Amino acid sequence: MQRLSDLTSELSGMSYAKHCDPDDAYPGQSYIRGVIARAASYIAMREGNFTNPADIAKKRWGKTHPHLVNVIKSGVAGGGTGSGEWGAELASSNTRYTGDFIDFLYAMTIFDRLPLREVPANIHIKGQDGASTGFWVGESKGIPVTNVGFSDIELKPLKAATIAVCSKEMILDGSLAAEIWVRDSIAQAISQRVDTTFLGAGAGVDGVSPAGILNGLSALSPSGTDQAALHNDLLALYAQFLAAKNVSGLVQIMTPSMAKAVGLMRDALNNPAYPGLGAEGGKLLGDTVYTGDNVTPGNWILLKPSDIWKIGDTGIEISMSDSATIEQDSAPQGAGDTPTAASATLMSLWQTEQVGFKVVRRINYGKRRSTAVAYLADAEYGGVVS
Repeated sequence: MQRLSDLTSELSGMSYAKHCDPDDAYPGQSYIRGVIARAASYIAMREGNFTNPADIAKKRWGKTHPHLVNVIKSGVAGGGTGSGEWGAELASSNTRYTGDFIDFLYAMTIFDRLPLREVPANIHIKGQDGASTGFWVGESKGIPVTNVGFSDIELKPLKAATIAVCSKEMILDGSLAAEIWVRDSIAQAISQRVDTTFLGAGAGVDGVSPAGILNGLSALSPSGTDQAALHNDLLALYAQFLAAKNVSGLVQIMTPSMAKAVGLMRDALNNPAYPGLGAEGGKLLGDTVYTGDNVTPGNWILLKPSDIWKIGDTGIEISMSDSATIEQDSAPQGAGDTPTAASATLMSLWQTEQVGFKVVRRINYGKRRSTAVAYLADAEYGGVVS
């Protein structure tokens, strides 16, 4: 039998290989590196240099991210530029790491941070619009029917999409800063669109976009800018929820600047009046506060997340091109189903040495009841325009 001392001596000369990569230096790094590798490979191919994405990944990150390189290598199909091939479509890029990027994306939006109630897509759902009433009933007597209004909605998947543009130099730059720039360009573009619509008052367009949660509501007006006014205004926001006996689980939404201004307010003894509140959110008089840069300045929103339904998210799809001509407009005129002349703001990615990333996310949401949301506009608490 081999002695322990002999076994220890033999093992002392052995080296152990690490079978997993170190943690990402920033959220979503592995996913974005996969996207960059494929985009760089596509750019090289367009220039006549047939370089495999796995070879680019190995050259850039072979020592620091060897497992990622193997994942890219195993998932690379034959080169090409047709739809569904890695030259054009990046949606399947490193699906093993998609979750990290999705978590980063979701953290950027109030829509994704709110605990909204998830429901199936493409199914008619009856929503209770008022408070129901129960009755005591005697033996053999008829049971009264509660008079409750109901809503009926069907949430079909709708596309939130955008095109984020960056230079070829950014794609070909191997620095960490360049990677983060590409990640942020993609994530910020789509997150801004989602939150701007969700937190807005715009009407929905059938088959295109949902209505904002403030659509159809009348904004309350602030009664002042000091602490007493804040308390009065919050009570006014609460009024409809109190009347409907629906006050549990309410949350507040405001801009980071409003939250900071309120958090800096002092009470009569010059102590912080709301020490649990800051630019990143927190607590205000018992409610959780969410903040976001896409909230309309001056808006103070009170809502019940469980009374807002959303369909399950299928993630995001990313594709790219360096040769398309795109309409540089937030309201493009060009269309494929009913051909329309594009606006004059056209830009060639090929001519300007840029790469466009098309990002598509399929989501939808709707209010369970009309009284799920209340809001106040044009608030300036603490004397700060927020």
